[in-house]
Amino acid sequence: KQCYRLTELSLFLVMPLFYSFCRVLNLLLLLLLVFTVAMGQSNANAMRVLVVGAGSISREYALHHFNPSSTNTVVVGIVDLNEEKAIDLATQVGSAQAGAVVRNDDNNKYKARVLSTSKGTPVPHFTDIKVALETLSDSIDIVYIGTTPKSHRRLVEESFQHGKHVLLEKPLAANIEDADAIIAAAATSNCILAMDIGMRYNPALQELRNRVLFQNELGKPQKLRASLKMHYQQWPREWQTQPWCASREEGGPLREVGTHFFSALLEFVGAHHYEKDCPATRPSVRAKVRATVDYPNHDGACETSASGVIAFEGGDLPPEGLHVEFSVVTDAPGDMYELTITPDESSNSNNKSLTLFDFVSLRNQNGKVFVRDASYGRKECVQALVAATIGSENETAPSVVTAQHGRNAQRILDAVVNSKGDYVAIDFDR
Repeated sequence: KQCYRLTELSLFLVMPLFYSFCRVLNLLLLLLLVFTVAMGQSNANAMRVLVVGAGSISREYALHHFNPSSTNTVVVGIVDLNEEKAIDLATQVGSAQAGAVVRNDDNNKYKARVLSTSKGTPVPHFTDIKVALETLSDSIDIVYIGTTPKSHRRLVEESFQHGKHVLLEKPLAANIEDADAIIAAAATSNCILAMDIGMRYNPALQELRNRVLFQNELGKPQKLRASLKMHYQQWPREWQTQPWCASREEGGPLREVGTHFFSALLEFVGAHHYEKDCPATRPSVRAKVRATVDYPNHDGACETSASGVIAFEGGDLPPEGLHVEFSVVTDAPGDMYELTITPDESSNSNNKSLTLFDFVSLRNQNGKVFVRDASYGRKECVQALVAATIGSENETAPSVVTAQHGRNAQRILDAVVNSKGDYVAIDFDR
């Protein structure tokens, strides 16, 4: 009898806890159901992306930037000439879409991987873009091209022929002819081509531009000067394992990193009239380049060093423009990416300067940091293309970096490579 009473008492104490547990469990299951439905609807409304190339930059995009929550995109397929690489990235994308955690090995975003590939189903993989476009057909909205520069023209033209928008890695192309052909294809297509050059959206560069040109933090000089240092401990860098990165035709520090900073300079001076409040009276930008580029003795290898001057006039610059002295070194004690702006010597008695360093940070001459480790702008490149494809009228939506804008950066690159110590004049597309 006493045992029976103890059992009754135990049930009296335990049952409320059991019912509470059931209610919490039901609530969690309901929340899981709502989340699953929401994710399904989000994926259904997302722009569908075919990723072409399974190298380091494509991995970053596929695992970090193409997702419904941040860019309203979802990866639907992977293409790479190396089927093993295509399978690997397709598997990881499928796992990430099923909720697997993505990490960067060695804190390097170019070494993105999922912690476990046991979740989810791999997205389709292919070794030929034409087969992918024909197989997935109406299941693709955007083609991301993260392959070598020499392949860009063919892949862009193939994508346009199938009616797909394109997000294209920089540089625009490996040579002038291919660059002009891509621009012509974009001009005659009903689809949009956007360049993956994130400097336009870089908060540190925007702050540099505002402080120098509009807030007069360096005073009101007649002329600005700049020092651009692109110094590397080695080239190719440790994570650049593909042979083309060291080739003169497609790789090298000027093409791979210089394109970012040439784009940054064009954004800084106001060469591209894309802002909604851009004054109609803003002068066109012109430049002249004088440079020397050094190559190793063996044929086909990329540059080992370079130096020269880029002189800009027009845009939002003061009357006498911006004089940029740049240098490229491939045997430096450590990597350094710095763009320092100063007033002309005659008006810089206080030694004022502002420096964009490590791509995404900004400091002054005293070491005071105004922006640190900001977003480079890759996510914004995707957001800009998505907004353009749906015809967004959102005033805050970023504007696309067009093929013409990418071509402008390549014009500086071409002038540097072809100068051989003589001045080369450049006019830019707006």
